[in-house]
Amino acid sequence: MRRFTNDYSEGAAPEILDALIRTNTEQTPGYGDDGHCAHAAELICAEIGQPDAYVRFVPGGTVANMLAISALTEDFEGPICAADAHPTIHETGAIEACGRRLLATDDAFGVLTPEAAEITYRHMTATGCHTTRPAMIYFSNTTEFGHVYTRAEFDALCDWAAGHDLAVYVDGARMASACTAEGGDLTIQHIAERADAFTLGGTKNGMLFGEALVVSPRSERGRRAIERIPYLTKRAGAMTAKGRLMGLMYEAAFTATEEGELPYWNYARHANTCATRLARGLVEAGFEPYIETAGNQQFFWVTPEQAEALASTCGCETQTIEDPTGAGRIVVRFVTSWACSEAEVDEAVAFAASLVA
Repeated sequence: MRRFTNDYSEGAAPEILDALIRTNTEQTPGYGDDGHCAHAAELICAEIGQPDAYVRFVPGGTVANMLAISALTEDFEGPICAADAHPTIHETGAIEACGRRLLATDDAFGVLTPEAAEITYRHMTATGCHTTRPAMIYFSNTTEFGHVYTRAEFDALCDWAAGHDLAVYVDGARMASACTAEGGDLTIQHIAERADAFTLGGTKNGMLFGEALVVSPRSERGRRAIERIPYLTKRAGAMTAKGRLMGLMYEAAFTATEEGELPYWNYARHANTCATRLARGLVEAGFEPYIETAGNQQFFWVTPEQAEALASTCGCETQTIEDPTGAGRIVVRFVTSWACSEAEVDEAVAFAASLVA
């Protein structure tokens, strides 16, 4: 049976693998200074509607966050983020190791809100130089628990940040899932228009590895970040000698098919379709969602016995969440990818249904 542990267990999507094979013996300059990286950056800039944007390809999401946050802040500053944001729980202090303190709010589900951000901002600025100064906001789309930001939510955060002279950074490890989620109204073009920086994740969307860090030159912070990023990338050990591999993969993902569609969005749209099909099946089988989302991550309450069976058979990861009912239930996460099939989804739903007494 297929395992729904994550969205990066497989290798590469067909178009990407074909591009890598086709150019395997091609010789190019190293460290991303090649024609494929340049062309991929042009394709991304065209897609997001920002021809002057800066694009840097880096191997993974953690280093992308390290670079963006370090570049957008001084060493006595830090980002405001939700308590359940990815850097606070899944990056082993990587941001703190860069000399930046994370300024967490008490927002639930990892969804940053202006109201909670305002409380954290006031707390961190109340005594001047005795506390870390906020310089930016960080949030991921989708969030750790699969929330897809609406345009209204995004604009409210951008408006609040602008009112406090803070930069806006969106961690887009699953940006493709967010932008293709059914019913979503927040586009990548609108994000690019307002955010100072964001990423377009490749690792979790059909590529072998890689993230595209995109920075806007519109603001002073953005221009300063663009100047710093190459040096920070090298210092972090993230300036890949065979950087052309990332350029090739993004080039393939952002080159339109004969039907005029971009594979990058198609991969995520398919994963989302499988995820929502799985969620509907689990609800029909009697399982309760922890949070409802149209992205490729789905979270459900199950009994400890069901959690053990789903983990061993379907690869579901358990989450450390207290059951408000006191019944001792556990939340498990299902994740679908570009390589998932509807038949595999139905098989998993049937197995889960068999666990219901």
